[in-house]
Amino acid sequence: MDIIDQKVNCMICGDEVEYMKESVDSKCHYCGIEEKSYFKCVGGHYVCENCHTHDALDVIKNICLNTELKNPMTLAEKMLEHPKIHMFGPEHHSLLPAALVAAYQNYLGQKNEKQILEAIERGKKVPGGFCFLCGACGGGLGVGIAVSVLSDATAFTPHPRSHANWATSKGLKRVADAGGVRCCKKATRIGVEEGVAYISEMFGVDWAKELDLSVKCKYSDLNKQCDVACKYRP
Repeated sequence: MDIIDQKVNCMICGDEVEYMKESVDSKCHYCGIEEKSYFKCVGGHYVCENCHTHDALDVIKNICLNTELKNPMTLAEKMLEHPKIHMFGPEHHSLLPAALVAAYQNYLGQKNEKQILEAIERGKKVPGGFCFLCGACGGGLGVGIAVSVLSDATAFTPHPRSHANWATSKGLKRVADAGGVRCCKKATRIGVEEGVAYISEMFGVDWAKELDLSVKCKYSDLNKQCDVACKYRP
């Protein structure tokens, strides 16, 4: 199987993955867990969330805990290049908030490994397909996760809790306004832009003013449904 097929399509056979409106009984090819799923490849293969993201989350954790980058877009792009990060998949839901938290900490010169790990763990709880199943793309939720972690929000902290929700709403609006079919790369970049803007304003810092967040996509040829109007297309 071609490595490009494996990165874009089914991890088992390289066939295209089908997305369904209703869940079907599925059995994970790797661990054997039986559960309801909204996607399988055309050949019938299914890979559960844990098996799909296992190695990818280790990559995200290692890079974010050790990086000195202050630009979350540069950091996110570095992780997206790794072969364990697929073209589409729930690993992006951890990658985005982890990049924002790690890069902001580097900007401040205040490394906090617990916050990075917390951002990854919370992002991990956002399942694949959440964008169309529940109307909440990980690209928007990741912004709220990052803000929540950085502001120590809880259910009993009025202002941080509100900020986390406001940040999520801004991210989700940007993803919705961008249009097109699902694209984890586009949603991640939108989330980075919104996250930097929100965090900078919330904490009253010049982080956003000091960063160049411009980027051109390297993956357009791998996405058969790539939006021709996408701002990141080369």
